[in-house]
Amino acid sequence: MKQPEMVEDFRFWTVARKYAFARTAINVREEIPEAADGRADTSEEAKEAELEAAKKDAKELRAGFDIENQKYNTKKVKRTKTAKGVKKSTQIKLTGLNIFSSAKLKTEAPNQTNLKAGKRAEAARQAEKDLQKQKEEQAAKVTADLAAQQMEEKVRSVGTISQDGLLYILKEEDNGWLYVESGNVRGFVKASEIYTEDAAQELLDVYQTQARLKASKENKDYTGIEGTAKTAQALIDAKDNQAYTYLRATVKQTVADKEPALVSDQLDTDKKGILNIQEEKNADSRVVGTMTAGELCYILADEDSDWVYVESGDVRGFAEKKYLKSDAEAKAQVTERGADAYSMAEENMDPEDNKALYYTLTSTKEGTPSGEIRQSMIEYASQFVGNPYVWGGTSLTNGADCSGFVQQIYKAYGYDLPRVAEDQSQYGTKIPVEDAQPGDLIFYAKNGYVYHVVMYAGDGKTIEAANEDVGIIYGTVYDKDAVWATRILDDNYTVAGGGIGEVNATQEMYGTDLGNFTITYYCACEICCNKADGITATGTPVIEGQTIAVDPSVIPYGTKVIIGGHVFTAEDCGGAIKKNHIDVYVNSHEEALALGVTNAEVYLVK
Repeated sequence: MKQPEMVEDFRFWTVARKYAFARTAINVREEIPEAADGRADTSEEAKEAELEAAKKDAKELRAGFDIENQKYNTKKVKRTKTAKGVKKSTQIKLTGLNIFSSAKLKTEAPNQTNLKAGKRAEAARQAEKDLQKQKEEQAAKVTADLAAQQMEEKVRSVGTISQDGLLYILKEEDNGWLYVESGNVRGFVKASEIYTEDAAQELLDVYQTQARLKASKENKDYTGIEGTAKTAQALIDAKDNQAYTYLRATVKQTVADKEPALVSDQLDTDKKGILNIQEEKNADSRVVGTMTAGELCYILADEDSDWVYVESGDVRGFAEKKYLKSDAEAKAQVTERGADAYSMAEENMDPEDNKALYYTLTSTKEGTPSGEIRQSMIEYASQFVGNPYVWGGTSLTNGADCSGFVQQIYKAYGYDLPRVAEDQSQYGTKIPVEDAQPGDLIFYAKNGYVYHVVMYAGDGKTIEAANEDVGIIYGTVYDKDAVWATRILDDNYTVAGGGIGEVNATQEMYGTDLGNFTITYYCACEICCNKADGITATGTPVIEGQTIAVDPSVIPYGTKVIIGGHVFTAEDCGGAIKKNHIDVYVNSHEEALALGVTNAEVYLVK
């Protein structure tokens, strides 16, 4: 029996932003403390209290921004007055000389008004000093409290987030702990420590207003609340944080523009024909890969430095720029010949052993969630086709029934399923049969009773322990009795679901022509969606290559349509989506802007 084999891709993938804000100053932990529950109280009373607390915080936050804006406007007025004063200065010099003597006499005489003004100014200065001292004392107490918490939990803190600080939820654990990202800090916080959903929206609204105002003052485009809202302060370097790669999802853009570079022929004299890709920016560090003259790499970072960060195949590290050709001529050559015509770097070590692997999260390729687990699961299950069906059996080699078969397949991948099909049908997330992906389970029922379970293999095919006559077989989905599917595999993040330009519709799938639609694009950032989560109007996560926003009165939710040869699902809506207008979800705001507006024929999927 061949054991399960999963091809793990080290690259990160982009997910939709799910906003949250810290209720108080909090630690971001490197791991979840033992026996520590992070659950928040989800009762209606607790939710109302949370919302009221968030509204109070939002009010204080808004007041602080109002003071900041007032100071800005005051300075602007002073600058304007000063500018006008300079223009008038030549006109009043003579007048100034004439009144100098009388003014001097006035200032030398006792002036009660000036004395009162001086006392008020002194009182204001003292109040400001007292406030600053109070802030410093509060900050010291917060620091001490966070340090004490770290000692009590016996878990290292990798960063801190101040009150009302911004973080993004990447994954929810069963015990209430959340895996989050804030700035360059990634780790775990309790659900009870943060504002989410409607409470988070209260703070998001304040930050959005201020960020837009700030952009307007600086004559810049509004790009979101980062830079206005505070993010986490790192306590350790990212490469030393064990939680950094706990999940390879990120809200940041992960696919970089391709900046090709070819290894120079100068290597033949300077480097004996070999260019080392180093783990650090020096020739004394470990060599993670090697290249020879004429081979291709892509520059990902530090393009203006002597050492540039490059990627060639799966090799990522630093190379001396003087040995690379990245000018217009080299780029034109790569474009003309095609990247496939060039050899890539030779690996000296596995990516996971390379400390330079995540110097940047970007790559020329898009990452995939959970590795190739679905394909691996189908290949693993396929090797048992032909083995016997045994009622009540759970042996993949000596015999299993339908539920015993899928239970043991999933067990090999670390999932514990109930024993019988009826219980398995309530495990995981229920989805429509037509939405099943390879590795999902499909259940058959008759007269309200679940009598059979199969593993979906894609393209309408199944792998199943059918019956005693045929044993474990490749089959097809029995649409008549197929009632629902369940998704158990832990890859249901807001991920790239296949490029939106990929043609995945066959000619047989084309149904009614719905007409010509205006097609625009959006992402899950708060610029496009103006809300605190990456959830669609139907309650499901947005997925590139799948989700479109529609006018439900024209295209009902759940409808599958074909646009440009690609199958999409109507899962979202928006205020501007009316009549023959469709918004297509993409992973990044930059991509949404670049794609612009098009028109296309839209067809129903049969």
